[in-house]
Amino acid sequence: MMNKMDEVFRKVLNDQDIFWIRSEIFSISEWRELKEASRQPEEYKKVVKQKIQSLEEERNASNERRKGDIKESKQLLNNLLNVLEQKPNILNQMFNYLDSYGLVKCNLPSASSMDDYGKVIERYGLSTVEQFFMDKIKREKDRHKKRALTRVLEYVKELYNSNQSALEIAYFVRKLNSLTIFWEV
Repeated sequence: MMNKMDEVFRKVLNDQDIFWIRSEIFSISEWRELKEASRQPEEYKKVVKQKIQSLEEERNASNERRKGDIKESKQLLNNLLNVLEQKPNILNQMFNYLDSYGLVKCNLPSASSMDDYGKVIERYGLSTVEQFFMDKIKREKDRHKKRALTRVLEYVKELYNSNQSALEIAYFVRKLNSLTIFWEV
């Protein structure tokens, strides 16, 4: 059973408003199948190599933007090939926390802005934190960032309501931007 922080961490990683998957490599069902295949290294490698091959075939018929995504996807897949033997614990975490796998784009403001949110959470109570978030959401021009910040506020409230430490919540919010690395192995 996961603690509340782990539950929220999992929800955030799979929240399309926060981490938009711009190019899905493994769908939910394919990701589950890869998890099962990871118990047999040869089967796991076969599945990943088949995915690389399918991207190679698609590359020839794609536009330039898609070709860039395919190149990045192939790099991620090559990393997945190596991680089974080199970093099995990280791979296990990826299987436990991610519902699917692909190239992601973080819709949150810059890391320095998220640091400001963390400082407010650290220093003030929930009502002030809510007002700070609402003011920033209202001023934000990018609709994707607005939606992402709204979702983060909901997760912050959920953590407050589960009696998590304000310092833990602040740290969590500060590091949200860096979670895109989770997909990169």
